Amino acid sequence: MDQPQKPLMKAQIAPLRALQDLDKQIFRWNKDRMQKPRALEPLDREVNATKGEHDGKLKAAKDAKLEVEKKELDLKERDERRKRLEGQRDTSKSNKEYQSYNLEIAAIRTEAGKIEEEILKLMASVEDATKLAGDAKTAMDAALGKHGEAKKGVDAEIAKIDEEIRGLRERRAAAAKEVDGEFLKIYERIHKAKPDAVALAAVVQEDDGYHCGGCRMGITFQDVNTVRKGKDPVQCRSCSRLLYLEAKPQAAPAK
Repeated sequence: MDQPQKPLMKAQIAPLRALQDLDKQIFRWNKDRMQKPRALEPLDREVNATKGEHDGKLKAAKDAKLEVEKKELDLKERDERRKRLEGQRDTSKSNKEYQSYNLEIAAIRTEAGKIEEEILKLMASVEDATKLAGDAKTAMDAALGKHGEAKKGVDAEIAKIDEEIRGLRERRAAAAKEVDGEFLKIYERIHKAKPDAVALAAVVQEDDGYHCGGCRMGITFQDVNTVRKGKDPVQCRSCSRLLYLEAKPQAAPAK
């Protein structure tokens, strides 16, 4: 039984280039997709900054309230002690004992008066801190609102890109069927290994000889002749891309 004839490389160039063109488009769309969230980075920083400011102001307000509560507890303890001493004074059996209680009660009232003044000052601080925390929350909410609106726009753009990529992938699947299986394996292996997703490279003719259009490294005349014959696949000895010839070798871009 006759063995099936191995396909020629030159017959695979057109379908491979069609596949490569689709892969380039997919690559560009994916790259664009990855860039989209970066548009939110300034707003992310603004949200984080306003949130940090709000958290700090809110903590300051809470701390001030706690200080007021501590002072009020001190005041309550002194008031209870004063009342207890007043009861003991009223049952005292001597004038000396009575006066001793009065002195102690007066000292407590003096301390209580100072604490009341401190509480009034702290309550003003609480009011100021609460207002600052409210202002910080307003700024934070505004930043979150801007971020939310911007994210909706970014998400919509990403959705459009995903739709484009889905369409291209469907076309790619059809284009891949037009390539011989062995050549497709070589192409896919190179395609996946390259950061730019480019697996094919044209032979570029320059004054000093032939070069790979992918990595710009030199190509031997022997390899160029093999490419020209179009029978077997030839990979660049430097970057491993599959080499092909244009109708005429591609001229180097003007320097």
